[in-house]
Amino acid sequence: MLIKNKKGNAFVAWFFVIVVILSFSVFMLIMNKVTPEIVNPLAEELEENMPDDSPFNTTEVLGKVVNTQRNLSNMLPFLIIGLFAFVLIGAGSLMKHPIMIFIGIVILAVCILIAAIFSNVYEQISDTPQFEATKDELLLQNKFMDYLPQIISIMAIGIFIAVLYGKSQGGTSI
Repeated sequence: MLIKNKKGNAFVAWFFVIVVILSFSVFMLIMNKVTPEIVNPLAEELEENMPDDSPFNTTEVLGKVVNTQRNLSNMLPFLIIGLFAFVLIGAGSLMKHPIMIFIGIVILAVCILIAAIFSNVYEQISDTPQFEATKDELLLQNKFMDYLPQIISIMAIGIFIAVLYGKSQGGTSI
């Protein structure tokens, strides 16, 4: 059992979602910047230290690594869906009383504010001259980070509707 008092878990869960999305996006931005810069020196060193009869083509392998790593940033929508499910499951167990809806609205407002701040942080990092070329390669990730406050709002509205619908249907636990 991680936390015995569940009253603050809603805010912690939303904050966790926003931090994970920002962390993943910044990590992928940095990885997409650094990886192409180290591939050629790494390939040269590996070629020099490989036995002459080695069947491995290090340039080809490193090229595949770069392509795979570049495509990993396209996993952001699936990460967001997984985090949405995480918060949805937690919200169902937390919102037992109707007053929690109003508390949820306050938490939503704070989370939208934090999401807007984090969206701006990502934009400031990605707009630096060092990351300009990298930003152009990560179109899907940039769109998601541009619209992070709206995504969080849609997730929260979906969760509130699901929880309210579940309560109105007389959802029972087994």
